[in-house]
Amino acid sequence: MNIDVIDEDVCKAQKDTYKAQIKLFQKKGVIENIKMGMLLLFLVAEIAIIGVMLDKYGVLEPIDRVSDQKIAVINMDKQITSEYIYKIIDKIDKVVEDEKFKEILFIMNSPGGSPTASEEMSSYLKEVTKIKKITMFVGGYALSGGYYIASAIKPLKANPNALVGSIGVIMQHYNIEKLAKNIGIEESTITKGKFKQPLSFFKKTDENQTAYINEHMLQPTYKNFIQAVATNRGLKFEKIEEFAEGMIFVANSEKIKGILVDEIDTLYNIRKSYKDKYGKKVSFVDISKERKPFNLFDVKANLKFDGFDAKLEY
Repeated sequence: MNIDVIDEDVCKAQKDTYKAQIKLFQKKGVIENIKMGMLLLFLVAEIAIIGVMLDKYGVLEPIDRVSDQKIAVINMDKQITSEYIYKIIDKIDKVVEDEKFKEILFIMNSPGGSPTASEEMSSYLKEVTKIKKITMFVGGYALSGGYYIASAIKPLKANPNALVGSIGVIMQHYNIEKLAKNIGIEESTITKGKFKQPLSFFKKTDENQTAYINEHMLQPTYKNFIQAVATNRGLKFEKIEEFAEGMIFVANSEKIKGILVDEIDTLYNIRKSYKDKYGKKVSFVDISKERKPFNLFDVKANLKFDGFDAKLEY
């Protein structure tokens, strides 16, 4: 037997084995690379989704907020309630303490709401102006309680097409007496005091009840409203009273120039003036943006019910 031939065959077999193993490793490497690539794509997608969700719920802060020259922007764009204004007050308190916030831009777009909440916000803003400058701008409308608050800051600026005014008081009430009778519902209420229940769903208010509501609620609140605006605007009660019959005005109307509105402007120009003053790198931070409770699947629902049958509003 030829030993050299045997060795040659063994070597060839070993070479073939090595080649097969190399091919197998290469195959495995390709598969592993594909797996790693897919995993990386999934991770990037997950990070992107989480980032979007965190930004939506206000967990992340925009990059430009690191600027040392910041303008706090407040968009009051809801019905005025105590809960709403105290959320804004809490946020402004933090701005007042932060030296990086140079000024406050208050953009009013509210249809009105609670008289007490309007007074609280108005008084608070006047105190804040002693520490930081506030620019009040009516973007779309400042009506009723919205105007009550807007009037606290001078000069009061507004978009030429904005709506202002609606100085007045309203109490809405619904009477379902006929419907209740048709379906067999009767009201049974025990009270002590002639005017303890001035309003009821199940009966129409009589002259005495209407007079009582007007004398003890509507008229005093109405006078408080006019007086507050007159004080804020530096005008006499009688002058504001001329524009206080619930009337709504377009901001650039000559009738209200210097009375309900001081200057006609645009948000673009106001922002530009900040850039001219503090430099182009000045950042605008919307501090009024509500941070919703974080929920990855966005399925949370908040339901509220107001049990009062009538609310006094501006």
